[in-house]
Amino acid sequence: MDFIRMLREDKDLSDLLCDVCDIEILADFQPPEDEFGHLSYNIPGKTFARAGSGSEYILLEDGSVGFWGSEGACGRIADNLEEFFELMVNCPYWMDYLDEDEYQGREDLREYAEEVFEEHVENAEEIDFDLLGAQRELAERLGAEKKENVVDLLLRFYRCTKREPRFMSTYTEDDGSSHSGTGSLFDR
Repeated sequence: MDFIRMLREDKDLSDLLCDVCDIEILADFQPPEDEFGHLSYNIPGKTFARAGSGSEYILLEDGSVGFWGSEGACGRIADNLEEFFELMVNCPYWMDYLDEDEYQGREDLREYAEEVFEEHVENAEEIDFDLLGAQRELAERLGAEKKENVVDLLLRFYRCTKREPRFMSTYTEDDGSSHSGTGSLFDR
């Protein structure tokens, strides 16, 4: 399924994705952020979406999805667009699931994921937003499964962030010195 085309053609669906996940689908693919020529990536790709913070979602040349964060984080988050949208629908504030210690056992991860999501539901209620209802509608309209238990999804996400080659950015200073991240979003 061509999720990007579907979202570009359906403004209501695109707005729903933005409301639930803080992801804005761009009208056209764009080159990834390069910080005025200072930033480069080890895997070529094209930006298809942005978060409100300015962070970018990048479709990499191998079909996987990378993330470049406006604060410098960089890494792969999904092996393909279908897995990306499944993660976004089920864990809309996915960055809040980046506590590596919680990924050591299935039961601990399940409890952690439930706590994180419940906090998001409560925060949404404070601004009179029905996160659960909007999430279900988004899943249905995208043709994605809304999961009650996201452990397998999060474990797949975790493995993806760690697999080689990692998606990394390198920042080169004006003096020619450079620094790169680890390519894993769990390494903070």
